[in-house]
Amino acid sequence: MGRKGKKSKKQLEDELNKAADEQKRHEEKERLQKLEEETVKKQAARLAEELDSKKKVLEAERLEEEQSIVSRMKGERKQNLEYEQSKLQDRLNWQKFVSCTSRPNVAFESEITTYMTSVREERADKMEDALRKCHESEDIIGDLMELLCKAKEEGDVARQEWCMKYVQEIRKLEIDQIDEATGYLLQYIEKQDANTQSQVYLAWGQQNDDIKIGFWGHLQSKGFRAKLIEFPRVAIGMEMPKSIALQSMGHCIGVRALYTAYDSTDNKDTSQLSVGGMIRVDLLSIPPFSKKVKGWTIRQVPSPGQELLRLPYPNQEHATTSTAIAVQPCKIEYKVPSHVLVGKSPTISWWDQQEEKWSTEGITEISWESESRKISFWSARLAAFSITQPRYLDLPYKHWSMRAVAPLVVDLKIRAARFELHFVISEDGLRLKGPDEPELHSIMFATPEEANRPDAEGTGVAPQVGGGNSHRAPRVRSPGTLLKELRECGLNLMPEDGDAEYLDGYTPKAPETQARAYSDLSEIAAFYDIASSKHNKNLPRERALVRVRENPLYDEFDPLDPDCDVDYQAIMFFPDKSCFVKSMEQQSPCNESLGTGHLTHASLYLCYDKVPEPQPNHIEQLHRLEVTCTTARFVEAVRQTMQIMRLLSFV
Repeated sequence: MGRKGKKSKKQLEDELNKAADEQKRHEEKERLQKLEEETVKKQAARLAEELDSKKKVLEAERLEEEQSIVSRMKGERKQNLEYEQSKLQDRLNWQKFVSCTSRPNVAFESEITTYMTSVREERADKMEDALRKCHESEDIIGDLMELLCKAKEEGDVARQEWCMKYVQEIRKLEIDQIDEATGYLLQYIEKQDANTQSQVYLAWGQQNDDIKIGFWGHLQSKGFRAKLIEFPRVAIGMEMPKSIALQSMGHCIGVRALYTAYDSTDNKDTSQLSVGGMIRVDLLSIPPFSKKVKGWTIRQVPSPGQELLRLPYPNQEHATTSTAIAVQPCKIEYKVPSHVLVGKSPTISWWDQQEEKWSTEGITEISWESESRKISFWSARLAAFSITQPRYLDLPYKHWSMRAVAPLVVDLKIRAARFELHFVISEDGLRLKGPDEPELHSIMFATPEEANRPDAEGTGVAPQVGGGNSHRAPRVRSPGTLLKELRECGLNLMPEDGDAEYLDGYTPKAPETQARAYSDLSEIAAFYDIASSKHNKNLPRERALVRVRENPLYDEFDPLDPDCDVDYQAIMFFPDKSCFVKSMEQQSPCNESLGTGHLTHASLYLCYDKVPEPQPNHIEQLHRLEVTCTTARFVEAVRQTMQIMRLLSFV
């Protein structure tokens, strides 16, 4: 007999079956509930997708309808600009005509090629003649550079490449002319005055010339010792070690130092920027001297193309163990132009023709004297040298802002990597107002000649806004020209897409997005403060974000002040549209939602036109934003400045 209360086997089986049935019912209920939730989600997603598709269809229809309006307005803007520019161009053409210049018109390729052919056919035996031709060529290159800057402003890449092609060819022709004159000099060098040590010292040019040359020749193949060579007239100095002679056995040697304010690398090294010009130091072989035989002068004439024999240093072909050990560095010193920004620890590089890039190998003991503006260094080889710096040295922009300070005059402030820059944009072009560095004064202020002819091409007197340096006439140039001059000073604010590869986290914005943003923002710059946004960097390349604030009274506000954040309206640009969004500078991540009641539109002007709650003076505000003949040149100057600086890609 079992214990009292003990369940039978059947009871236990019944309880287990009951629990299993209960579990099945619970699982079935959960399955049905989950299925219902998934069905609801799918339905909601389908409805959302249908609604989104409907919105996209409506948006596409709206943008297509608005595109005709935008095309008409942009067409009128283009016509107004062309009319104003034609009047300006007629005045410039007349000034060129009355100046009676004999330079070829660089707008016509045939005149350029004719000039180059005539230069090649005219032999330059004297160095003075070669330099005269070089200066004439540089005047033509100046015209080509103006054409290049104009193409840069208009975004005409093909025209830019065309200009650079002829700039490079003409400058190569300049070097060829100097080489030809040097070859003639070496051929008849015994006619030059030599000192008691049989040494010839010659120099052409002055200290501040864009092209200057120093030559030293030793008219004996033996007896060479370490030599200090100085050319005070052109501010070039060299110290040649004794190993020069050991590397050039059997040769009478000459050393030529050729300085040009430009470099001849054709920008092949896209990571480095050459500043302050280039100095080429060549070790030359002096050909055998002429001989007098029975009243005849017998001279060995070199084969065509062999008039100038360069000797490599170090000479790897004839180097032996003893001479290789004896190779010593050479010291080179030259004066850097006064307009070039040079840091406390500059970098000197030599041009590696095989690798087609700048190299610092073998460069030591670089010394920079800021007062005399002389730079010296030791090099283990003779080559072409220059001060170099990364092209992206002044990138990225930390922030920038644009503010109207007078009718059709805006201030542009940019905090770059090294300097805080201050520009003024007007209908006449772009003016640099700061930083107040001595090297930049030639760009900031007009020379007396420029101030006396304010209608000269690309030069004028800027509107006087604010104080400081009021005794000097501010210098205003076209945006492309001024920014090119800044780059020649060592301050590169003309970035390219390739520069983003060297910057962490930066991707250039899509060209269509940039073009739309710069075009639209330039139309409101006279009445709205425009500032960069920290969220712009993290957006996809098809989107760009800025902040604007209406400022009809030209008041000054700090766009970085957190208390002013609510006063700014964020605007997002796409390749084919723009819109007001809810993004706030002090809130992360970026809120890309459309502003309450706002829609996307085909232009920023239409965004203001279609605001959900128009102000009483709405019509008047829209009328101000329309581009007329009066405002066309100013609007274009703002657009060109933003486009060349790539303000939306590198901030």
